Amino acid sequence: MSAEGGRSGAEAPADEAWARPLLDVLAAHPLTAGPGARHVALAEVDSTSARAAALAREGAPEGSAVVARAQTAGRGRLGRTWASPPGGLYLSLVLRPDEDMLRRLPVTLLAGLAAAEAADDVAPPAAGPGAAAPAAALKWPNDVELEGRKVAGVLADLTREAGRSVLVLGLGVNVEAPLEALPDDVRARATSLAAAHGASPGLARVLDRFLARFEPLYRAVQRGGGAHILASASARMPLLGRPVRVRLPDRVLEGRAAGLGATGALVVEGPDGAHETVVAGEVEEVRAT
Repeated sequence: MSAEGGRSGAEAPADEAWARPLLDVLAAHPLTAGPGARHVALAEVDSTSARAAALAREGAPEGSAVVARAQTAGRGRLGRTWASPPGGLYLSLVLRPDEDMLRRLPVTLLAGLAAAEAADDVAPPAAGPGAAAPAAALKWPNDVELEGRKVAGVLADLTREAGRSVLVLGLGVNVEAPLEALPDDVRARATSLAAAHGASPGLARVLDRFLARFEPLYRAVQRGGGAHILASASARMPLLGRPVRVRLPDRVLEGRAAGLGATGALVVEGPDGAHETVVAGEVEEVRAT
């Protein structure tokens, strides 16, 4: 079952009232409320990104979006399956960045930072003096973690049509899905906002805060900025400055995570002091034994 709306303000069917708060959020934010933007809400879908890519092929403008409560064939990085049980926020946005913007900073970095900031935004107030909710951290290149456990991830699919770029940005946030619903190999490394914060903030609030955080970052990079974004993202990456192991397609690189480069790549300092820039790879901390 699905509901679709946009600037026309079409109502969700009565038996899908759950979709109306999500569609209202999409219709309220400037990025997703542009002329002709299409918004689709689905109780379950194979992949929100696949559905958003279909909208893009039909000519849907920037800001068109597909949101779902569950996916049956969600995708993660490197062709992996993204576990997507009911209770998560699964969102894919159609974006049409120009080539200059794509050369500045990866949209996935912006989205990861926005998701981390949104996770902090929806955390409950501190319970007392000195108490604070755990701050969300970024694990390069595209994961958001709470207390060392993954709570969200980002994926981007870039294509070119008639000489113009089309980027489908996918975001998965475990808002309130029971951890027992996750596969065994995922559960030990995962959490949800509800589990971390003691209560669920609700899907619509998470969507609202993500869009509120993402759009200023996206517009800043469109205008040619980005230095403050790198600083903010770096501040949320506890692996920076620590020994790491990076699994690349053809080898394993070990060294110290020295920081982020000007375009968001990971800079690794080897044992000889030489710096190597990593655009994509699996990173893990090397702990002393």
